[in-house]
Amino acid sequence: MALLTVVYYLYPAERIIWWTGIGLSGVTAIIVGARINRPAHALPWYFLAAANFSFTAGEVVQVIQTDYLGQTDFPSIADGVYLAEYLLCAAGVLGFIRWRTAHQDRGSIIDALTLTVGLALLSWIYLILPYARDPELTWVQKAISIAYPLGDVVVLALLLRLLVPRGGKSTSLKLLTAGTVGMLVSDVLYGLIQLHGTWHIGTPVDLGWAAFYTAWGAAALHPSMVELTRPLPVQPTHITRGRIALLALASLIAPGVLLLEVSQGDSSHAGVIAGFSAVLFLLVLARLAGVVLEHRRALDRERVLRAAGAALTAAVTVDEVARAVRRAVTTLMPATPHHVATLALGEDHRPVAEPLPALPGGPARPAARGPRLVPAEVFETEFGAELAGLLHGMPRAFVCPLALEKRPSGDSLVGMLIVGGTEQELTALRSSLEILAAQSALAVERVRLGREINARNSEAYFRTLVQSASDVILILNEDDSVRYASSSAERVLGPPGPVGARLTDLVPPEDSHAIVLALARMRRGDRSESREHWRLLNGGQHSIEVEVRCNDLRDDPTVGGLVLTLRDVTDQRQMERELTHRAFHDSLTGLANRVLFQDRVGHALTRSERRGTVTGVLFIDLDDFKVVNDTQGHGVGDELLVAVSLRVSTALRTSDTAARLGGDEFAVLVEDARTPADVGGIADSVLAAFAEPFRLSAGAVRVSASIGVATTEDSVDSTELLSHADLALYSAKASGKRQWCQYQPALQAGLAERHELNESLDSAISESAFTLFYQPIVDLAGGGLVAFEALVRWPHARRGMVPPEEFIALAEESGQIVPLGAWVLERAAAETTRWQRQSLAPRAVRGRAPLHLSVNVSARQFRDAGFVDTVREVVDTSGIQPDSLILELTESVLMRRDDRVRADMATLSDLGVRIAIDDFGTGYSSLSYLREFPISLLKIDKSFIDGLGVSQQQYALVEGITRIADTLGVQVIAEGIETTAQRDLLAAMGCPLGQGYLFAPPMTDSQAGALVSDDATLVRLPEH
Repeated sequence: MALLTVVYYLYPAERIIWWTGIGLSGVTAIIVGARINRPAHALPWYFLAAANFSFTAGEVVQVIQTDYLGQTDFPSIADGVYLAEYLLCAAGVLGFIRWRTAHQDRGSIIDALTLTVGLALLSWIYLILPYARDPELTWVQKAISIAYPLGDVVVLALLLRLLVPRGGKSTSLKLLTAGTVGMLVSDVLYGLIQLHGTWHIGTPVDLGWAAFYTAWGAAALHPSMVELTRPLPVQPTHITRGRIALLALASLIAPGVLLLEVSQGDSSHAGVIAGFSAVLFLLVLARLAGVVLEHRRALDRERVLRAAGAALTAAVTVDEVARAVRRAVTTLMPATPHHVATLALGEDHRPVAEPLPALPGGPARPAARGPRLVPAEVFETEFGAELAGLLHGMPRAFVCPLALEKRPSGDSLVGMLIVGGTEQELTALRSSLEILAAQSALAVERVRLGREINARNSEAYFRTLVQSASDVILILNEDDSVRYASSSAERVLGPPGPVGARLTDLVPPEDSHAIVLALARMRRGDRSESREHWRLLNGGQHSIEVEVRCNDLRDDPTVGGLVLTLRDVTDQRQMERELTHRAFHDSLTGLANRVLFQDRVGHALTRSERRGTVTGVLFIDLDDFKVVNDTQGHGVGDELLVAVSLRVSTALRTSDTAARLGGDEFAVLVEDARTPADVGGIADSVLAAFAEPFRLSAGAVRVSASIGVATTEDSVDSTELLSHADLALYSAKASGKRQWCQYQPALQAGLAERHELNESLDSAISESAFTLFYQPIVDLAGGGLVAFEALVRWPHARRGMVPPEEFIALAEESGQIVPLGAWVLERAAAETTRWQRQSLAPRAVRGRAPLHLSVNVSARQFRDAGFVDTVREVVDTSGIQPDSLILELTESVLMRRDDRVRADMATLSDLGVRIAIDDFGTGYSSLSYLREFPISLLKIDKSFIDGLGVSQQQYALVEGITRIADTLGVQVIAEGIETTAQRDLLAAMGCPLGQGYLFAPPMTDSQAGALVSDDATLVRLPEH
């Protein structure tokens, strides 16, 4: 055919001869190839031979019509013969598809359709539509012209369907593909020439048809042609890079054509291109869905194999291995409810107790052919009726050998895995089943080796285990002598070993009788306890504690004695005792903790009731212990607590119990007292222990204590006794500390009232139920109004006006002083700003300073992290002049002298707010405060003012404070002025400001506003 093609181009005048020879040679080659290679189904090849003959006949008819008869009509008989070629070619390719890829996956079909649609678009745009729109052609001519490219598209689609599932590996299929591509290229070029030019004999277009004849003949002659009618194994189609590139190219045909059309200014084909694009898009989406589904299935299979691997690793018997395999196959094949999965094992791997099928021998051994799919009828012939009966009617069986290639000895074939199901499912799961078979082979071999080792080495294993165990194993004779002792006995009991000695010689003398009784119980089988605790002598010197377990093996001929297993638990018991001590004792002082104390109180009450004695409880709290911690550090504080615990313990009787409840709180349990007065005497002794200072590493520290006392005379149980002692302690602290207080029933009522007040305080703050009173501060020399001190009051709905000393302390303890103080500051600043505006003009005329506001700030409120921000916000929102706002602090705030206090006071001073020390002289008063802190005012406490007209010493003290403050540039305000004599003395010594009932009592905001409006010298009240 190649030679005839060359002659055809050299002598084109005899075209009919050469071309007919080429065509008939192709037909002959296909028939000869089918005869020689004998494919399973030859009919598709004969269809291809008929297609070649039809094409050759069409050429001959056309030449006869045009060259000899002069007929140029279109269509003609030649066109009919030509078109018959497409039908015959399609029938042949369909035959290949029928026998080769009848059950392939959906992905292959979608890939073939994608390529077909892309190439069909090109045929439609550039071949079919030009014929359809040619006005010079009749409808018959148009139909025949369109039939040619349509035939090409059909043949192309069928060929692509045949190629997609691994078709490129067949040489015969490659030749068929090359020939078909040559034919299609020539057809396309011929169609374009017909539309735009003239076709001449011997043009390069004929070369594609010649290649078509030659390639198809060679495909039939090649031995691989038999594969085209042999079914391919059903396997999931994997998307390779080449396939992705080909699909991407096919998908880009539509947008490429559209871009070309737009660039040429032609959009007439936009609708057609859009339709093809939509089809391509849907095909790509369907392909992606299939890929995602296949990936999900692969992940599921991988997860099942991981679980199966774990189960096979944990299996200890062959039956457990088989169950794990069945579970894995059941999970892998959910669509086949009656599938079969079993293991057939060799005799050395198949125990009698685990009835599994036997591995067939002879030519049916699975290792001879490897993993494969076997039809049910072939399986019965090859493996026998017994194994075939396990398939339960499944059409196919997957047989995979369980082989260990590197097995050191014996047959490498362990058994085989048999799985029954449909061909499609088994083929899709083939790789997973092979992995499962490999894992099963390892598991079965491991079980066999373990069984063999256990059977072979059980005695040696037991001996090694006993000799290397840390526990002591003893075998006793009937006379309690030790016949056998493990090697650990000498290490635990000391040298020499216990063999030959009686067990009673190894225990302390005082325990020997109990040991004899225990051994007798063991021999009788009376073992109420699974284990016992004994003491044994280590080398006859010191004792150790052991945990004992017993097995009576006197009837066992290999042992013939009582077997004792001893474990040394000395360190464990010591640790348990230490942990128990820690659980019931304070780690710092060594005293009893709260848990142990409460337990002992309960027991003491029981004894007291039985004996008719009095039991008392003392709650002890150190006064101002926090000051020691804050000023000298927690290390000194802990040292002080230890010293206090020693002092308290020495002040008690031996029958009393001291405890530390936590922090600086201690408690004492007094037992067997005759009267409550005896309990009070113990309290006096404890208080006396605090008379002397405590000598610590940091120096002498003096500290006092407050004590609450309660006895069984006024308490019925331990809870009530402890609660009463706590109430009495609270009463002692409220009465001035450094004393002890006996519980009284009235304290309970006071506590209830305090609790009720505390609950009312929460709601009062949230509802702003407080009110402010203002007491004027006046110029002592002229009597003019200088400032107001804001005083908070609480008008209670039931109790009337609650004194500040009651609710302020509660607010301090609960932390409610912070929001309460913020409310007071905000409300007073707003009122003062209004008064400042009201009196600004007249005061400016008289040259007086603006009205000032003095607000008390508690230590708890000042130490709050947001206090400075609160003051800044109040100044900004109220509009008050910062230098007219005075914050009154107690000396307890300054005592700490920490950096934060200094920083906050410096920030307030920079803001312009002034700071005053309230009640100066009543605490740890020190004039050094005036030098260390930005203090603007001192308020001398009323207790000093009361003694001015009585005590010369008091007068000198007040005068000294006034003069030193004046020297340091600090103003002084005298509090509590009630007589004109006090006012005159203070004015004479240079005290500039004062306040008190002599001038005015605290007044409401309306009264204070009226006083500001008058802006006159206060009317002095009559002296009382």
